[in-house]
Amino acid sequence: MARIVSFVVLLAILLVIVALFFRVMAGFLLPLFLAALLVVMFGPLHRSIVVRCQGRERLAAGLTTLAILIIVLAPMLGILGKAAVEAAELASGWNRQSTEERVDKLRSRLGLNLPPADVQLLLDELGLRLRGWADRAPAELPDPLELESAGDQVEALAALIAKSEEAKDAAFEPGENWQDSLAQFRVELDKLALLHEPARFDRQADEVLLAYARFEQDLLGGPIKAWLTRLVNPDQEHMAALRTRLQEFAGPLALGGAQFAGGFLAEFLIGLAVMIVSLYYFLADGPAMIAGIMRLSPLDDRYERQLLEEFTTVSRAVVVATLLSAVVQGVLAGFGYFFAGLDSVFLLTMLTMLFALIPFVGATAVWLPCALWLFLFEDRTTAAVALAVYGALVVSMADNVIKPLVLQGRSNMHPLLALLSVLGGVKAMGPIGIVVGPMVVAFLQPLLVMLQTELKSLGKTETGKAEG
Repeated sequence: MARIVSFVVLLAILLVIVALFFRVMAGFLLPLFLAALLVVMFGPLHRSIVVRCQGRERLAAGLTTLAILIIVLAPMLGILGKAAVEAAELASGWNRQSTEERVDKLRSRLGLNLPPADVQLLLDELGLRLRGWADRAPAELPDPLELESAGDQVEALAALIAKSEEAKDAAFEPGENWQDSLAQFRVELDKLALLHEPARFDRQADEVLLAYARFEQDLLGGPIKAWLTRLVNPDQEHMAALRTRLQEFAGPLALGGAQFAGGFLAEFLIGLAVMIVSLYYFLADGPAMIAGIMRLSPLDDRYERQLLEEFTTVSRAVVVATLLSAVVQGVLAGFGYFFAGLDSVFLLTMLTMLFALIPFVGATAVWLPCALWLFLFEDRTTAAVALAVYGALVVSMADNVIKPLVLQGRSNMHPLLALLSVLGGVKAMGPIGIVVGPMVVAFLQPLLVMLQTELKSLGKTETGKAEG
């Protein structure tokens, strides 16, 4: 009984210490994990350096760590730095005047301009008058002269629109059905002028307002085009409200962004230092560390060795396939951006690499908007089409070639499972979850196979005992 109590107390103390240990080490789990991945990825290189150093493990670990920093971190930091400079230049050159010019050009290209100022003024005055009739007191009727004035406004509006339609080089082109809608609006307005009973006048005023709304939509090219036109042509009131909301949102965001950037930079530098030191010691003392863990682990030695082999194989396959595919797609897309004449090539290349890590999204999320930018804003149709074809047939298809070639049937997950593993990994662990999520899911399969083997072994043992 005393031994059982002692065991329970010892187990409780162990669990408390383990919980405290993980709480202390939680902030360094990611750098440690990345260091372990780098050890796995560059294992062949380290073994080659050990042979050249004639078995001097410490020297070989130092040289391998230096080689990994040169091969991996130096280019990555260089690309990130260049991308950050281009992002800053892009942000500094994005002023209000250039934005308005680009938006005006896009509106003209898509035919989303508002009618000329004189037409728009008459439309606004007429709409205001009709809404006033619809909202008036039930017992009141408008002055007959006001009804006659509305008719004159309609005639003047028709003449101005017809004049705008005749000017083929005008920025605004009225919709095809505007004349039919205007004729129907006139009919409803004439009916309104003949009514003298308040109740019937109210009902007809609503019909007139509805006919006016249909005419205004048809004038702008139909309901969808009218909605888009109003969306990209906000009035001064909406613009003022939008600027106010942006200022209210941008102030705290800028302050929080500065604090976040400072904290992120400090955390990044600490994590980088921990990863480099861990990388060196994993290379120098890795076999001894693994042997010590295997002695303390209650698992059977064969399962421990199998888990270690599976971790090495799965991590190498998943990480190499994922990262290599993203890097290759980014580089290929970078050539496309360069030859298409786009600015900020390094920034676009970096974004392509990042989006290429996400299943179902991929590099298309970058090269497609770039092609649309060339077509809509820069009016370079040939370059836009060439970039779109190159992106679809070369950049995005590279993923379908590289991953199967690297994986060779191993850790080849279903696309839905791959997407969920990435999204779940990002939600649980942040950006590194793009790589860790698929690794965890891929590593689950060999664990289940081991468990199944152990259960079968236990079943055979129980059967043998029963027969005995």
